[in-house]
Amino acid sequence: MATVQTPLEISSVVFKPILIRAVVALAFGLTTVFVAEPGLTWMKVMFALYLAFSGSAMWEYLRRDPVPVAMRSPLSLAAAAWMLGVIVLLFLGSPAAVGVAAGAALVLGGVAELVAWARHRREFIPARDQLWTGLVGLLSGGGVVVAALQGFGPHALLGIAGGGAILIGVLLMVSGLGFHHEVRRDRGTARGL
Repeated sequence: MATVQTPLEISSVVFKPILIRAVVALAFGLTTVFVAEPGLTWMKVMFALYLAFSGSAMWEYLRRDPVPVAMRSPLSLAAAAWMLGVIVLLFLGSPAAVGVAAGAALVLGGVAELVAWARHRREFIPARDQLWTGLVGLLSGGGVVVAALQGFGPHALLGIAGGGAILIGVLLMVSGLGFHHEVRRDRGTARGL
């Protein structure tokens, strides 16, 4: 299979928002690993921060010029679902309700990313990442909803979402650093590993 290189004008614009979203996802995922006994308040704050910063990073990505205008609608829906999830979380008082709300936001965002991937993967190379981020968001969000409905506690719910966030973070870190390397190489500033 031939390697497809992203044009410099696209790589130079999209690598920063992709890396920002990667850092947000990794920070959330790693936090869920190291907090042994999170309470309800911690769970609400962590989900709210993750959804808010993910939505902000997505918004920063989709408003860039090389992102196709038609691709902005589904990605805007993903960002809106995450932001709406933050607002809903403020009014909930049980781990199950918080888990269902956060999981639903992740599922909606994942579906929106899959729509963006399906429609634009051929014309816009960075859209190919949306297959994996969308699938992981959909599956981890669904897992959080199912676990919440079965009565799992904050640690388990955060762990499921955190595992998905780590996968998304690693994928986007590789993608963002790849785009960054392309930019540096094309500008003649890349150095050997």
